[in-house]
Amino acid sequence: PSTEMTSTHGSGEGTAPSFAGTGQLRAGVARTTITPPLGSPLVGFADRDDSTGCHDELTATALVLESGQLRLAIVACDLLYIRGAAEMKHAVSEATGIPAERVLLTASHTHYGPALDGEQESAAALVPAGKRSLVTAYRQNLIFSLAGVAAAACQRLTDASIGWAEGSAVIGINRRERMPDGSIILGNNPDGPCDRRVLVTRIDRSDGRPLAVLLNTACHGVSLGSECTEISADFPGVSRELIERETGATCLFLQGAAGNINPTLMGWDWTYARRLGLTLGAEGARLFWTAKPERGGGLRFAGQTEMLPALMPGTLAEAKAQVADLRAELEGSDEGQSLGRTWAQWRLTRAMRAADALAGSGALPPVPAEMAAVRLGEGLAMITSPGEVFTELGQAIVAQSPFPGTIFSGYTNEAIGYVPTLAAYSEGGYEVTHSCFVGSESAALLEHRSMELLDSVTHS
Repeated sequence: PSTEMTSTHGSGEGTAPSFAGTGQLRAGVARTTITPPLGSPLVGFADRDDSTGCHDELTATALVLESGQLRLAIVACDLLYIRGAAEMKHAVSEATGIPAERVLLTASHTHYGPALDGEQESAAALVPAGKRSLVTAYRQNLIFSLAGVAAAACQRLTDASIGWAEGSAVIGINRRERMPDGSIILGNNPDGPCDRRVLVTRIDRSDGRPLAVLLNTACHGVSLGSECTEISADFPGVSRELIERETGATCLFLQGAAGNINPTLMGWDWTYARRLGLTLGAEGARLFWTAKPERGGGLRFAGQTEMLPALMPGTLAEAKAQVADLRAELEGSDEGQSLGRTWAQWRLTRAMRAADALAGSGALPPVPAEMAAVRLGEGLAMITSPGEVFTELGQAIVAQSPFPGTIFSGYTNEAIGYVPTLAAYSEGGYEVTHSCFVGSESAALLEHRSMELLDSVTHS
Protein backbone atom coordinates (compact mmCIF):
# COMPACT_ATOMS: atom_id res chain seq x y z
CA PRO A 1 0.00 0.00 0.00
CA SER A 2 1.02 3.57 -0.59
CA THR A 3 2.59 5.44 2.31
CA GLU A 4 1.53 8.82 0.97
CA MET A 5 -1.44 8.93 3.32
CA THR A 6 0.69 9.00 6.46
CA SER A 7 -0.96 10.90 9.29
CA THR A 8 0.76 13.94 10.72
CA HIS A 9 1.71 13.89 14.38
CA GLY A 10 2.09 17.24 16.04
CA SER A 11 2.31 18.94 19.40
CA GLY A 12 -1.41 18.67 19.98
CA GLU A 13 -2.23 21.96 18.27
CA GLY A 14 -4.97 21.84 15.66
CA THR A 15 -6.77 18.81 14.32
CA ALA A 16 -4.89 15.98 12.65
CA PRO A 17 -5.87 15.17 9.07
CA SER A 18 -7.85 11.98 8.52
CA PHE A 19 -7.37 9.54 5.68
CA ALA A 20 -10.06 7.45 4.04
CA GLY A 21 -9.89 4.17 2.22
CA THR A 22 -12.15 3.82 -0.80
CA GLY A 23 -12.95 0.34 -1.93
CA GLN A 24 -13.75 -3.12 -0.64
CA LEU A 25 -12.76 -3.77 2.97
CA ARG A 26 -10.16 -6.49 3.36
CA ALA A 27 -8.97 -8.10 6.60
CA GLY A 28 -6.31 -10.56 7.69
CA VAL A 29 -5.53 -12.00 11.11
CA ALA A 30 -2.60 -13.94 12.59
CA ARG A 31 -1.34 -14.97 16.02
CA THR A 32 2.01 -15.79 17.59
CA THR A 33 3.15 -16.88 21.04
CA ILE A 34 5.13 -14.34 23.12
CA THR A 35 5.54 -16.29 26.37
CA PRO A 36 8.86 -15.44 28.09
CA PRO A 37 11.26 -18.10 29.42
CA LEU A 38 10.58 -19.42 32.91
CA GLY A 39 12.60 -17.51 35.46
CA SER A 40 11.97 -14.19 33.72
CA PRO A 41 10.99 -11.26 35.93
CA LEU A 42 7.26 -10.67 36.11
CA VAL A 43 5.84 -7.16 36.07
CA GLY A 44 2.63 -5.82 37.56
CA PHE A 45 3.41 -6.09 41.26
CA ALA A 46 6.56 -4.98 43.04
CA ASP A 47 8.52 -7.34 45.27
CA ARG A 48 7.37 -10.53 43.57
CA ASP A 49 9.42 -13.61 42.70
CA ASP A 50 10.38 -14.36 39.11
CA SER A 51 8.09 -16.58 37.04
CA THR A 52 7.95 -20.11 38.42
CA GLY A 53 5.63 -21.66 35.85
CA CYS A 54 3.41 -21.07 32.84
CA HIS A 55 -0.27 -21.61 33.41
CA ASP A 56 -1.27 -20.48 29.92
CA GLU A 57 0.61 -19.04 26.97
CA LEU A 58 0.83 -15.33 26.19
CA THR A 59 0.03 -14.31 22.63
CA ALA A 60 0.14 -11.39 20.22
CA THR A 61 -2.68 -11.26 17.66
CA ALA A 62 -2.54 -8.98 14.64
CA LEU A 63 -5.53 -7.75 12.67
CA VAL A 64 -4.74 -5.89 9.46
CA LEU A 65 -7.50 -3.88 7.79
CA GLU A 66 -7.31 -2.45 4.29
CA SER A 67 -9.55 -0.37 2.06
CA GLY A 68 -8.10 1.01 -1.16
CA GLN A 69 -4.76 2.62 -0.33
CA LEU A 70 -5.43 2.79 3.42
CA ARG A 71 -4.01 -0.05 5.49
CA LEU A 72 -3.61 -0.26 9.27
CA ALA A 73 -2.73 -2.87 11.88
CA ILE A 74 -4.05 -3.56 15.37
CA VAL A 75 -1.73 -5.82 17.39
CA ALA A 76 -3.21 -7.01 20.70
CA CYS A 77 -0.63 -8.34 23.15
CA ASP A 78 -0.85 -10.24 26.44
CA LEU A 79 1.36 -7.72 28.21
CA LEU A 80 1.06 -5.28 31.11
CA TYR A 81 1.98 -2.33 28.91
CA ILE A 82 3.81 -1.39 25.73
CA ARG A 83 7.33 -0.12 26.40
CA GLY A 84 9.55 0.94 23.52
CA ALA A 85 6.56 1.33 21.20
CA ALA A 86 8.38 3.46 18.63
CA GLU A 87 10.95 0.75 17.91
CA MET A 88 8.28 -1.94 17.75
CA LYS A 89 6.04 0.08 15.44
CA HIS A 90 8.99 0.84 13.16
CA ALA A 91 9.79 -2.86 12.90
CA VAL A 92 6.18 -3.67 12.00
CA SER A 93 6.21 -0.87 9.44
CA GLU A 94 9.42 -2.19 7.87
CA ALA A 95 7.90 -5.68 7.61
CA THR A 96 4.52 -4.62 6.22
CA GLY A 97 4.81 -1.22 4.56
CA ILE A 98 2.16 0.15 6.95
CA PRO A 99 3.13 3.62 8.20
CA ALA A 100 4.24 3.38 11.85
CA GLU A 101 1.50 5.71 13.12
CA ARG A 102 -1.10 3.33 11.69
CA VAL A 103 0.34 0.44 13.72
CA LEU A 104 -1.68 0.31 16.94
CA LEU A 105 0.00 -1.79 19.64
CA THR A 106 -2.26 -2.51 22.57
CA ALA A 107 -1.77 -4.40 25.84
CA SER A 108 -4.35 -6.52 27.67
CA HIS A 109 -2.81 -5.31 30.95
CA THR A 110 -2.22 -8.75 32.40
CA HIS A 111 -0.18 -8.54 35.61
CA TYR A 112 1.25 -12.01 35.01
CA GLY A 113 3.49 -11.26 32.09
CA PRO A 114 7.11 -10.18 31.50
CA ALA A 115 8.92 -6.94 32.18
CA LEU A 116 9.76 -5.18 28.92
CA ASP A 117 12.46 -2.74 29.93
CA GLY A 118 14.91 -3.26 32.77
CA GLU A 119 17.00 -0.28 31.77
CA GLN A 120 14.40 2.47 32.07
CA GLU A 121 14.72 4.16 35.44
CA SER A 122 11.23 3.38 36.75
CA ALA A 123 11.38 -0.24 35.54
CA ALA A 124 14.94 -0.79 36.71
CA ALA A 125 13.85 -0.05 40.27
CA LEU A 126 11.65 -3.15 40.11
CA VAL A 127 13.90 -5.47 38.06
CA PRO A 128 16.97 -7.03 39.73
CA ALA A 129 20.23 -6.01 38.07
CA GLY A 130 21.10 -9.62 37.29
CA LYS A 131 17.87 -10.05 35.31
CA ARG A 132 18.01 -6.93 33.16
CA SER A 133 19.90 -8.59 30.31
CA LEU A 134 17.20 -11.28 30.16
CA VAL A 135 14.53 -8.59 29.96
CA THR A 136 16.40 -6.84 27.16
CA ALA A 137 16.77 -10.10 25.22
CA TYR A 138 13.05 -10.86 25.56
CA ARG A 139 12.11 -7.40 24.35
CA GLN A 140 14.36 -7.68 21.29
CA ASN A 141 12.77 -11.00 20.39
CA LEU A 142 9.31 -9.51 20.95
CA ILE A 143 10.04 -6.84 18.35
CA PHE A 144 10.70 -9.52 15.71
CA SER A 145 7.64 -11.48 16.82
CA LEU A 146 5.31 -8.49 16.43
CA ALA A 147 6.75 -7.65 13.02
CA GLY A 148 6.33 -11.25 11.92
CA VAL A 149 2.74 -11.66 13.08
CA ALA A 150 1.70 -8.40 11.41
CA ALA A 151 3.37 -9.49 8.17
CA ALA A 152 1.54 -12.82 8.36
CA ALA A 153 -1.79 -11.01 8.79
CA CYS A 154 -1.01 -8.94 5.67
CA GLN A 155 -0.43 -12.11 3.68
CA ARG A 156 -3.89 -13.39 4.64
CA LEU A 157 -5.90 -10.36 3.57
CA THR A 158 -9.30 -11.28 2.17
CA ASP A 159 -12.53 -9.47 1.36
CA ALA A 160 -14.45 -8.87 4.57
CA SER A 161 -17.42 -7.20 6.24
CA ILE A 162 -17.81 -5.71 9.74
CA GLY A 163 -20.64 -5.73 12.25
CA TRP A 164 -20.93 -4.89 15.92
CA ALA A 165 -23.12 -5.34 19.00
CA GLU A 166 -23.06 -3.97 22.53
CA GLY A 167 -23.96 -5.58 25.87
CA SER A 168 -22.59 -5.75 29.41
CA ALA A 169 -20.88 -8.07 31.88
CA VAL A 170 -20.45 -7.68 35.63
CA ILE A 171 -16.81 -8.59 36.18
CA GLY A 172 -15.36 -5.30 37.49
CA ILE A 173 -15.72 -2.95 40.45
CA ASN A 174 -14.36 0.51 41.22
CA ARG A 175 -11.30 0.01 43.41
CA ARG A 176 -10.85 3.47 44.97
CA GLU A 177 -12.20 2.79 48.45
CA ARG A 178 -12.40 5.71 50.86
CA MET A 179 -11.36 5.01 54.44
CA PRO A 180 -12.88 6.70 57.55
CA ASP A 181 -9.95 9.13 57.67
CA GLY A 182 -10.64 10.20 54.07
CA SER A 183 -7.67 8.40 52.50
CA ILE A 184 -8.08 6.32 49.34
CA ILE A 185 -6.88 2.71 49.23
CA LEU A 186 -6.94 -0.04 46.61
CA GLY A 187 -10.08 -1.80 47.78
CA ASN A 188 -13.70 -2.06 46.70
CA ASN A 189 -16.00 0.88 46.04
CA PRO A 190 -19.30 -0.63 44.84
CA ASP A 191 -20.85 2.84 44.59
CA GLY A 192 -18.05 4.23 42.43
CA PRO A 193 -18.17 4.62 38.64
CA CYS A 194 -17.63 1.41 36.69
CA ASP A 195 -18.13 0.93 32.96
CA ARG A 196 -19.41 -2.63 32.45
CA ARG A 197 -20.08 -2.15 28.75
CA VAL A 198 -18.96 -4.94 26.40
CA LEU A 199 -18.59 -4.10 22.71
CA VAL A 200 -17.97 -6.85 20.19
CA THR A 201 -16.86 -6.20 16.62
CA ARG A 202 -17.46 -9.09 14.23
CA ILE A 203 -15.41 -9.43 11.06
CA ASP A 204 -16.54 -11.99 8.46
CA ARG A 205 -15.09 -13.23 5.21
CA SER A 206 -16.99 -12.42 2.03
CA ASP A 207 -18.70 -15.83 2.15
CA GLY A 208 -20.01 -15.12 5.67
CA ARG A 209 -17.57 -17.32 7.57
CA PRO A 210 -16.26 -15.72 10.79
CA LEU A 211 -12.73 -14.32 10.56
CA ALA A 212 -12.00 -12.18 13.61
CA VAL A 213 -13.64 -10.55 16.60
CA LEU A 214 -12.64 -7.56 18.74
CA LEU A 215 -13.69 -7.90 22.38
CA ASN A 216 -13.68 -4.61 24.29
CA THR A 217 -14.38 -4.06 27.99
CA ALA A 218 -12.64 -2.38 30.94
CA CYS A 219 -11.19 -4.30 33.89
CA HIS A 220 -7.69 -4.66 35.33
CA GLY A 221 -5.99 -7.99 34.64
CA VAL A 222 -5.27 -8.74 38.31
CA SER A 223 -7.74 -11.50 39.17
CA LEU A 224 -4.97 -13.81 40.45
CA GLY A 225 -3.70 -11.34 43.04
CA SER A 226 -0.12 -10.38 43.82
CA GLU A 227 0.95 -13.82 45.03
CA CYS A 228 0.71 -15.49 41.62
CA THR A 229 4.13 -16.19 40.08
CA GLU A 230 2.91 -18.15 37.07
CA ILE A 231 2.67 -16.65 33.59
CA SER A 232 -0.93 -16.12 32.49
CA ALA A 233 -3.10 -14.03 30.21
CA ASP A 234 -5.60 -13.91 33.12
CA PHE A 235 -9.34 -13.70 32.40
CA PRO A 236 -8.99 -12.16 28.89
CA GLY A 237 -7.30 -15.39 27.78
CA VAL A 238 -10.22 -17.44 29.08
CA SER A 239 -12.69 -15.16 27.28
CA ARG A 240 -10.81 -15.43 24.01
CA GLU A 241 -10.69 -19.20 24.23
CA LEU A 242 -14.45 -19.47 24.74
CA ILE A 243 -15.30 -17.01 21.96
CA GLU A 244 -12.98 -18.70 19.49
CA ARG A 245 -14.36 -22.14 20.29
CA GLU A 246 -17.95 -21.00 19.86
CA THR A 247 -17.55 -18.76 16.80
CA GLY A 248 -14.51 -19.96 14.86
CA ALA A 249 -13.22 -16.37 14.76
CA THR A 250 -9.80 -15.29 16.05
CA CYS A 251 -10.34 -12.99 19.04
CA LEU A 252 -8.41 -9.85 19.97
CA PHE A 253 -8.99 -8.44 23.47
CA LEU A 254 -8.90 -4.64 23.62
CA GLN A 255 -8.62 -3.34 27.18
CA GLY A 256 -10.74 -0.28 27.91
CA ALA A 257 -10.55 2.57 30.44
CA ALA A 258 -9.66 0.32 33.37
CA GLY A 259 -7.41 2.63 35.39
CA ASN A 260 -9.59 2.46 38.52
CA ILE A 261 -11.44 -0.83 37.87
CA ASN A 262 -10.42 -4.16 39.44
CA PRO A 263 -12.03 -7.59 39.04
CA THR A 264 -14.78 -8.56 41.45
CA LEU A 265 -12.71 -11.68 42.26
CA MET A 266 -9.03 -11.47 43.26
CA GLY A 267 -6.67 -14.06 44.68
CA TRP A 268 -4.39 -16.88 43.55
CA ASP A 269 -7.27 -19.15 42.69
CA TRP A 270 -7.43 -20.22 39.06
CA THR A 271 -11.20 -20.50 39.25
CA TYR A 272 -11.34 -16.70 39.60
CA ALA A 273 -9.81 -16.09 36.17
CA ARG A 274 -12.10 -18.76 34.69
CA ARG A 275 -15.27 -17.44 36.33
CA LEU A 276 -14.58 -13.89 35.18
CA GLY A 277 -13.37 -14.96 31.75
CA LEU A 278 -16.30 -17.27 31.09
CA THR A 279 -18.76 -14.55 32.15
CA LEU A 280 -17.19 -12.07 29.73
CA GLY A 281 -16.63 -14.65 27.00
CA ALA A 282 -20.23 -15.89 27.12
CA GLU A 283 -21.47 -12.33 26.65
CA GLY A 284 -18.94 -11.82 23.86
CA ALA A 285 -20.09 -14.96 22.03
CA ARG A 286 -23.74 -13.95 22.43
CA LEU A 287 -23.03 -10.51 21.01
CA PHE A 288 -21.01 -11.95 18.14
CA TRP A 289 -24.00 -13.88 16.85
CA THR A 290 -26.31 -10.86 17.17
CA ALA A 291 -23.95 -8.41 15.43
CA LYS A 292 -25.34 -6.96 12.20
CA PRO A 293 -23.09 -6.22 9.21
CA GLU A 294 -22.30 -2.54 8.62
CA ARG A 295 -23.39 -1.01 5.33
CA GLY A 296 -20.98 1.51 3.85
CA GLY A 297 -19.04 4.05 5.85
CA GLY A 298 -15.61 2.84 4.83
CA LEU A 299 -12.31 2.70 6.66
CA ARG A 300 -10.88 5.97 7.90
CA PHE A 301 -7.91 6.87 10.14
CA ALA A 302 -6.70 9.92 12.06
CA GLY A 303 -3.84 10.09 14.55
CA GLN A 304 -2.09 12.73 16.61
CA THR A 305 0.21 13.04 19.60
CA GLU A 306 -1.03 15.18 22.47
CA MET A 307 1.68 16.66 24.70
CA LEU A 308 0.46 16.30 28.28
CA PRO A 309 1.85 18.38 31.14
CA ALA A 310 4.08 16.46 33.52
CA LEU A 311 2.89 15.94 37.09
CA MET A 312 4.41 18.64 39.27
CA PRO A 313 3.95 19.93 42.84
CA GLY A 314 2.27 23.31 42.96
CA THR A 315 5.23 25.14 44.51
CA LEU A 316 8.91 24.64 45.29
CA ALA A 317 8.02 24.52 48.97
CA GLU A 318 5.56 21.70 48.34
CA ALA A 319 8.19 19.80 46.34
CA LYS A 320 10.75 20.17 49.12
CA ALA A 321 8.18 18.96 51.66
CA GLN A 322 7.56 15.85 49.53
CA VAL A 323 11.29 15.18 49.38
CA ALA A 324 11.61 15.51 53.16
CA ASP A 325 8.61 13.23 53.80
CA LEU A 326 9.88 10.52 51.46
CA ARG A 327 13.38 10.64 52.94
CA ALA A 328 11.86 10.21 56.38
CA GLU A 329 9.75 7.30 55.09
CA LEU A 330 12.86 5.60 53.72
CA GLU A 331 14.84 6.13 56.91
CA GLY A 332 12.02 4.77 59.06
CA SER A 333 11.13 1.75 56.91
CA ASP A 334 12.22 -1.79 57.72
CA GLU A 335 15.05 -3.05 55.46
CA GLY A 336 12.99 -6.18 54.90
CA GLN A 337 10.05 -4.23 53.54
CA SER A 338 11.56 -3.89 50.09
CA LEU A 339 8.20 -3.24 48.42
CA GLY A 340 7.63 -0.05 50.38
CA ARG A 341 11.26 0.99 50.08
CA THR A 342 11.29 0.43 46.32
CA TRP A 343 8.29 2.67 45.74
CA ALA A 344 9.49 5.27 48.24
CA GLN A 345 12.90 5.47 46.55
CA TRP A 346 11.33 5.85 43.11
CA ARG A 347 8.91 8.50 44.37
CA LEU A 348 11.80 10.32 46.07
CA THR A 349 13.72 10.41 42.79
CA ARG A 350 10.70 11.93 41.05
CA ALA A 351 10.15 14.47 43.84
CA MET A 352 13.79 15.57 43.75
CA ARG A 353 13.59 15.96 39.98
CA ALA A 354 10.45 18.10 40.33
CA ALA A 355 12.11 20.24 43.02
CA ASP A 356 15.12 20.81 40.78
CA ALA A 357 12.82 21.81 37.90
CA LEU A 358 10.86 24.25 40.07
CA ALA A 359 14.09 25.77 41.30
CA GLY A 360 15.29 26.20 37.72
CA SER A 361 13.22 25.94 34.53
CA GLY A 362 9.92 25.67 36.39
CA ALA A 363 8.62 22.55 34.63
CA LEU A 364 9.44 18.99 33.67
CA PRO A 365 9.29 17.94 29.98
CA PRO A 366 5.77 17.16 28.72
CA VAL A 367 4.60 13.59 28.29
CA PRO A 368 3.73 12.59 24.69
CA ALA A 369 0.44 10.70 24.36
CA GLU A 370 -0.08 9.08 20.95
CA MET A 371 -3.75 8.81 20.05
CA ALA A 372 -5.72 7.52 17.08
CA ALA A 373 -9.28 7.23 15.79
CA VAL A 374 -10.37 4.57 13.31
CA ARG A 375 -13.72 4.56 11.55
CA LEU A 376 -14.66 0.94 10.93
CA GLY A 377 -18.08 1.41 9.40
CA GLU A 378 -21.11 3.67 9.18
CA GLY A 379 -21.84 3.47 12.90
CA LEU A 380 -18.65 2.05 14.41
CA ALA A 381 -15.34 3.63 15.39
CA MET A 382 -12.39 3.05 17.70
CA ILE A 383 -10.53 5.66 19.74
CA THR A 384 -7.19 4.76 21.30
CA SER A 385 -5.35 6.27 24.22
CA PRO A 386 -2.12 5.39 25.97
CA GLY A 387 -1.98 4.95 29.72
CA GLU A 388 -4.29 3.70 32.42
CA VAL A 389 -7.25 5.96 31.85
CA PHE A 390 -9.89 6.21 34.57
CA THR A 391 -13.26 4.71 33.71
CA GLU A 392 -15.04 8.09 33.93
CA LEU A 393 -12.96 9.45 31.05
CA GLY A 394 -13.67 6.46 28.84
CA GLN A 395 -17.39 6.72 29.58
CA ALA A 396 -17.41 10.45 28.81
CA ILE A 397 -15.73 9.95 25.43
CA VAL A 398 -18.06 7.12 24.41
CA ALA A 399 -21.12 9.14 25.51
CA GLN A 400 -20.11 12.10 23.31
CA SER A 401 -18.95 10.05 20.33
CA PRO A 402 -20.68 10.74 17.00
CA PHE A 403 -20.74 6.97 16.45
CA PRO A 404 -23.39 4.76 18.10
CA GLY A 405 -20.76 2.06 18.52
CA THR A 406 -17.42 3.26 19.96
CA ILE A 407 -14.51 1.11 21.07
CA PHE A 408 -12.34 2.81 23.70
CA SER A 409 -8.95 1.10 23.62
CA GLY A 410 -6.65 2.15 26.44
CA TYR A 411 -3.12 0.87 27.09
CA THR A 412 -2.37 1.50 23.40
CA ASN A 413 1.11 2.46 22.17
CA GLU A 414 3.74 3.82 24.59
CA ALA A 415 2.83 3.50 28.28
CA ILE A 416 2.45 6.80 30.15
CA GLY A 417 1.13 5.63 33.54
CA TYR A 418 -2.23 6.56 35.04
CA VAL A 419 -4.51 9.30 33.73
CA PRO A 420 -6.83 10.06 36.68
CA THR A 421 -9.81 12.39 36.75
CA LEU A 422 -9.28 15.94 37.97
CA ALA A 423 -11.02 15.14 41.28
CA ALA A 424 -8.72 12.19 41.96
CA TYR A 425 -5.63 14.38 42.25
CA SER A 426 -6.86 16.05 45.42
CA GLU A 427 -8.15 12.73 46.79
CA GLY A 428 -4.80 10.98 46.37
CA GLY A 429 -4.47 7.21 46.32
CA TYR A 430 -2.07 4.84 44.59
CA GLU A 431 -3.01 5.85 41.04
CA VAL A 432 -2.03 9.47 41.81
CA THR A 433 0.83 9.12 44.29
CA HIS A 434 2.73 6.14 42.88
CA SER A 435 2.28 5.68 39.12
CA CYS A 436 1.00 8.96 37.70
CA PHE A 437 3.31 11.06 35.55
CA VAL A 438 0.86 13.54 33.99
CA GLY A 439 -0.70 16.70 35.41
CA SER A 440 -4.30 17.20 36.50
CA GLU A 441 -5.28 18.83 33.17
CA SER A 442 -4.45 15.66 31.25
CA ALA A 443 -7.83 13.93 31.36
CA ALA A 444 -9.54 17.01 29.92
CA LEU A 445 -6.91 17.31 27.20
CA LEU A 446 -7.32 13.66 26.21
CA GLU A 447 -11.10 13.99 26.17
CA HIS A 448 -10.94 17.08 23.95
CA ARG A 449 -8.46 15.51 21.55
CA SER A 450 -10.43 12.25 21.41
CA MET A 451 -13.55 14.10 20.34
CA GLU A 452 -11.66 16.01 17.65
CA LEU A 453 -10.18 12.79 16.28
CA LEU A 454 -13.56 11.02 16.27
CA ASP A 455 -15.18 13.98 14.56
CA SER A 456 -12.45 13.99 11.91
CA VAL A 457 -13.24 10.40 10.85
CA THR A 458 -17.03 10.87 10.62
CA HIS A 459 -16.91 12.17 7.05
CA SER A 460 -17.10 9.75 4.12
